[in-house]
Amino acid sequence: MSVSTASYLVWAAIGVVTLWLWWLSRVRPAAGAAPGDVVERLVTNPVIRIVVVLGFMWLGWHLFAR
Repeated sequence: MSVSTASYLVWAAIGVVTLWLWWLSRVRPAAGAAPGDVVERLVTNPVIRIVVVLGFMWLGWHLFAR
């Protein structure tokens, strides 16, 4: 298995878990917060907001710049 295949599998797993958590938060709101609520709570801290923006920049560079 190549490194890129492993990387795609990891990103797919992260996507599946994110969709599952989103679905779970819609079906049973008491079971967990929606992913958007979690991100909204995280970005209230200026330092974490910078980390989140840098993370999205890194993700965009590595997924779309190839």
